[in-house]
Amino acid sequence: MRQTKIVATVGPASASVSHIEGMIAAGADILRLNFSHGTHATHAETFARIRSAARQAGRPVAIMQDLGGPKIRTGALEGGVPLSLATGDVLQIATGTGPGRAGLVTTPFAALATSVSVGDRLLLADGALEVTVTATDGRVIDTVVVEGGTLGEHKGIHAPGVTLPASALTLKDLGDLQFGLDLGVDLVALSFVQDAADLARARQVCAEHGHQPGLVAKIERSGALTHLDAILRASDAVMVARGDLGLELPLEAVPGVQKRITARARALHVPVIVATQVLESMLVEARPTRAEVSDAANAVADGVDAIMLSGETAAGAHPVAAVQMLDRVIRAAEVAQQQPRASVPVEHGGHTTALCAAAVALATGADAVAIVAVTRGGETARRLSALRPPMPVLATTDRDDMTRRLAPYWGVTPVCTTVGEDVPAAPSRIGEHLVARGLVPADAVVVFVSVNDDRTRADANYVHLQQL
Repeated sequence: MRQTKIVATVGPASASVSHIEGMIAAGADILRLNFSHGTHATHAETFARIRSAARQAGRPVAIMQDLGGPKIRTGALEGGVPLSLATGDVLQIATGTGPGRAGLVTTPFAALATSVSVGDRLLLADGALEVTVTATDGRVIDTVVVEGGTLGEHKGIHAPGVTLPASALTLKDLGDLQFGLDLGVDLVALSFVQDAADLARARQVCAEHGHQPGLVAKIERSGALTHLDAILRASDAVMVARGDLGLELPLEAVPGVQKRITARARALHVPVIVATQVLESMLVEARPTRAEVSDAANAVADGVDAIMLSGETAAGAHPVAAVQMLDRVIRAAEVAQQQPRASVPVEHGGHTTALCAAAVALATGADAVAIVAVTRGGETARRLSALRPPMPVLATTDRDDMTRRLAPYWGVTPVCTTVGEDVPAAPSRIGEHLVARGLVPADAVVVFVSVNDDRTRADANYVHLQQL
C-alpha cells in the first residue's frame, strides 16, 4: 500500500473524462483545480467529471481548489510587442493599468511602489530578468536592469525579502472561493500566505458560507517562514510551493527550507505537500530525468505526506503517465526505506496523541495488519498519520465528505462506513465491513482506537486489540 499521497492538477491537457479516469486509476488521491486559470464554467464541468469518475472508481478522491492569490504581474504592452532589455538599461515600473512601452512597464498592484526601497531586487517573468530599485516615489519605481532578456505582457513580478501589505485573499479569490464552496470542494489552497491572519480570514469566509473545507497554506514567500509555526497551527495542511519560493530565496536555500518546513509540520501533526517541477521534463518527454526521480524519492525519505504534479498533468503531453510514474517512484522509495518514515519528534497533543501512540505501540507489538481509527472529525487519523506507524491506518467515518478531507494524510486509507451511536459495538460492526470490502483479511489482527474530547467517557476513549 502506497503511503505517500499524490496530488494531480487537472488542466487543458487532462480535463477530459478519459484523462480524469486514467489519473484516478493511476493512483491520484487529490485532484487540483487551479483557479489562476480557467473559468467558473470550465471548473464546474471538471468538478462534476471528477466526482463522477471517483464514484465509478469507488475511491474517495478529494478535490482541491487552488486560489490564485495576490500574484503581482506587469500589464499590457503597446501593440503587444515584447520589450528587449539589456544589462544597464533603465526601466520604470509604474502603478496603473495602461500599456507599457520602451523603458516603462505598468502593474495594477499599487502596493509594490510603496513597499520597495532603494537597493531591493525585483525579479520579472518568474526570475528570467532581474532589476534593482534605484528610486521610488510611491507611484513609479525606477530600476536598472541587472539581468536582461525579453519581457512580454502580463509577466510575474517577485520582490524577494519585501513585505507586502496584500492579503492572501484578493477580491477575485473571494469570488472564486464562494464559487468553490458552492461546488463543495474538499480542500482550499491559499496562495502567498504571509501569516496566520490570512488563514483566519479564509476560515471565517468559509464559516459564513456554512462549509468548512480543509485549508492548505502555500508557503511561497520568505516572510511566511518567519511566521511558520503560527501558519502551521492555523492550517489543515501546508504546501511547499517551490516555484515562487525559489524566487524569494536563493536557489541553494530551497532544499534546506523544504526539509525545515517538512520537519516542523510533522512535529505539529500537519500534513505537508511538496510541489513544483517534480517531474517537469514529462511536460514533453515520456520519461522524467534521473534527477527528478531522485528529488521525488528524497521527498519521500523526508516524510512528506503528499507530492503534487502541476504542469506535468495540467498541460503536459503525458498526464496519466506522469501519475503512473510518480506512483512507481514513491512505491520504490518507500520499499527502499523499509520503514518509510523519518524520525521527527511529535509535539505532545494531550490524550489524543497518547492514545494514538499507544495504538501504534500495541499494533507493532502484536503484528497487527492495520490500525483502525474510529473518527468523525478526522483528528485521530491526523495524529496517527503524524506518528508514521509501520502498518496502514484505516480511518473509518460515517461522513462521506470526511473521507475526502483525509486524502492528504500519509498512510491513511479513508473508509466510509456506519459508526453508529453504540460506540462499544462499533469495532465488531466496522470489522465486518472491512473484511467484506477486502480491506483486511478474515481472522486478521487489528487495533481499534477511538478518542473523544470528553475524557470521562471510557466507552469512547479506548485502544482495543481484536482478531476479526
